[in-house]
Amino acid sequence: MSNEIAFKLLKKKIYEKTGIDCSLYKDTYLKRRIDLRMKAIGVGTSYNEYYRYLGKNPAEYDTLMDGITINVTEFFRDITTFDAFKNDVIPEVLAYKKKRKSKIIRIWSAACSIGEEPYTIGIILHEKLGTEIKNFLISIQATDLDAKALNVAKAGIYDASALKKLKKFMVSRYFDAVEGGKYRIKSNVKQLVRFQQHDLISGKKFLHFDVIFCRNVLIYFGKELQNQLFLDFYNALNDGGYLIIGRTETLTGEAREKLLCVNTRERVYRKAGT
Repeated sequence: MSNEIAFKLLKKKIYEKTGIDCSLYKDTYLKRRIDLRMKAIGVGTSYNEYYRYLGKNPAEYDTLMDGITINVTEFFRDITTFDAFKNDVIPEVLAYKKKRKSKIIRIWSAACSIGEEPYTIGIILHEKLGTEIKNFLISIQATDLDAKALNVAKAGIYDASALKKLKKFMVSRYFDAVEGGKYRIKSNVKQLVRFQQHDLISGKKFLHFDVIFCRNVLIYFGKELQNQLFLDFYNALNDGGYLIIGRTETLTGEAREKLLCVNTRERVYRKAGT
């Protein structure tokens, strides 16, 4: 059996056992992640051999899935993107809300991993609004497919290395030191965030968000799926709402014609208001 045929059979078996449709990911990405697992357990370079290994060691599926849905994140990752959110997006959202006499602000952190992104958003809102934050009904919906990652996010406890981009005063303002040199996010930020397990591909469609963050995720998916997800995000935005994607990502499909790029470098897009 050729290695390419074995790879196709392997993708089919992964779908049967885990429900993860590997055909939605780019083959080059999948092969890199699977090759890393094969090297780690010493099964050689044959996908057929790894297929047989999975049959004898079903617990390996969990480890493989952790590798495929890898969580790379930190507080204030791509700090200039968050500067754009703080200095450009938030004032526009607030102006839009004032015009419509609304106090409700809803933000979605899609594929939030272990929580650094939604908590960063919460910190920025506190920094920008100050005491005025109490005048708004703010909800940060944070979703991810990975249940283990969500458990870490809900606990809100992080190593000092995750806070390396925060100034000292911000660490003391928004975190409490705990045992083992770790830090716990304070309740004034934590209470803004609601975590939920959700599959971007097959999960329910969300609506009525003022800002959506989905960064450094869609690059792993094929173009057809990217097109659909970008359109889903467009539909999930309120009029005048903003979509923020990864700086290495490109808006594609129908959504590209519907969303106005307001910051090319930081990949910030706006849905026209009515």
